[in-house]
Amino acid sequence: MGKVEVMDSLKDIINIRCDRFSDKVAFIEKDVAHTEFQKIKYSKVKDDVNSLGTIMIKKLGLEGKKIAVIGENSYRWYVTYMAVVCGVGIIVPLDKELPANEILNLLKRAGTSAICYSTRKKDIVESIKDKLPEDMVYIEMNKENSDDISYSFDELIAEGKEIIDTGDTFYQDIKIDREEFKILLFTSGTTGNPKGVMLSHKNICANTNACYYLVPKMGEYTYLSVLPIHHTYEFSLVYIYGTSMGSTIGICQGLKYIMKDLKEIKPDVLFAVPALIEKINAKIEKAIKETGKEKTISTIGGIANGLSKIGLDFRRKIFKKIHESFGGKLKYVFCGAAPLDKDVIQKMEGYGFIFYQGYGITEASPLIAGTSYDNRIAGTVGKAVEGVEVRIDLSANEDENSNIGEIIAKGDNIMIGYYENEEETNKAIRKGWFYTGDMGYFDLHGNLIVTGRSKNVIVTSNGKNIYPEELEFLVNKIPLVNESMVYGKSSNDNKNELLVCCKVTLDNEYIDEKYGANRPSDEKLHELVWEEVKKINRTLVSYKAIKKVEIKKDEFIKTTTMKIKRFEEIKKNS
Repeated sequence: MGKVEVMDSLKDIINIRCDRFSDKVAFIEKDVAHTEFQKIKYSKVKDDVNSLGTIMIKKLGLEGKKIAVIGENSYRWYVTYMAVVCGVGIIVPLDKELPANEILNLLKRAGTSAICYSTRKKDIVESIKDKLPEDMVYIEMNKENSDDISYSFDELIAEGKEIIDTGDTFYQDIKIDREEFKILLFTSGTTGNPKGVMLSHKNICANTNACYYLVPKMGEYTYLSVLPIHHTYEFSLVYIYGTSMGSTIGICQGLKYIMKDLKEIKPDVLFAVPALIEKINAKIEKAIKETGKEKTISTIGGIANGLSKIGLDFRRKIFKKIHESFGGKLKYVFCGAAPLDKDVIQKMEGYGFIFYQGYGITEASPLIAGTSYDNRIAGTVGKAVEGVEVRIDLSANEDENSNIGEIIAKGDNIMIGYYENEEETNKAIRKGWFYTGDMGYFDLHGNLIVTGRSKNVIVTSNGKNIYPEELEFLVNKIPLVNESMVYGKSSNDNKNELLVCCKVTLDNEYIDEKYGANRPSDEKLHELVWEEVKKINRTLVSYKAIKKVEIKKDEFIKTTTMKIKRFEEIKKNS
């Protein structure tokens, strides 16, 4: 790919790209005030960001302050983020699924002076108000009129616009220091308490610029935004990359509306996590099964797949009905946050979808490696993206015969450090290299394969490493199992010996379909699962064998990107 026009700061989106794409649709959204999807042009994006930024400084006195934002994926959320980072202060995106006490804790830890929130979060915000500073500024996204409790988002925009209309360009003219701390993101805490990640314009732009090299230009495409907007994976790669390219972002109303919104918005591109892709694939397979023509469809798909490799691609025509259920235009699926079963990728690609996989972490803004159009090997996350160097540190592995080590990365995308935590920063960033805490290795083609989190690794008494994710991948293939979590537990007989244990939740939909009213007892279901686990054990080296299986009645505690919070789950056992 030739030279690309890179971004210097996020303000380039507002000052340059929004003018370039002024008549294009930037967002498609159905908010609380509308029953139909509304189209928002890039010209309005520019006006609203500048207006909100202006009023935040001129009226609310928030220049240089930390401002939190919390709520569902929305246009107003995007405007808030961009207004703050493009001249007001430091943005603090919060997970909308957090309980009141955790929101309060993070607001205090960050030292926020204001919070902008959706109307659905109003009750939670008001319940913690008496524990926050008296001069805290409250902005409600969907409120019609300002009052003594909070400001109306739309009224603030209108007031800011009035100031700009008098010729005041103070906010638009603010110069951005691209290396300055402007974004404070709290990690999801899958292995411990959340840390505050400090990012700059340079960090986020490095990722956006890398994407220009990674995939074909997608300026004409429509994206569907499904994953939580506060997460860097979604915001950096959908909202920032998308608006920098002049793409259209259709905002899904929520996971339960995804199939309906796919048909209505008709996106070309979907960013997802494995759990979502696996559910979509399961729905397709169920629909195929109901036709009674599984073998015929599989044979036709295999032939079509083979022909596509020599330039004759009929897959989208053959599987037209499947594509119509996704709106008819969906072509590219980006998957991150965790490894995706390569069998699922191959099946979905057999229907004519093109899969990209990536590997990233909040501290890297988030992208570190990714597959590209010419390099999409299932089971790998591709090569380091443009501007990033990746190595494997073998010293993290106690097994001398293994080529698996800790993934370390260097580049402009790496965070400034952890907020008010110099000790953890120095542990994570050493001699310019960021130690991800993830384990992996390179295949013969130089593609990165991620095996799991170093903190999750079970180390046996004789120094062998067991990666829980590798075993979970196999257990999750058992039809009776919905999800699993593998962990090490001290043996009752020998405290120095770790037993490999596994918790599972059952796929009740599958069980109901298979057994109907004759559902087996809990004891029988445990026996059936254990029999399948024993079959898996026979395919493994002895030290990796799962010794105990427990069936969980309740769901696993999870992050908003559907990762199991191992730290919380293991605490239950201690």
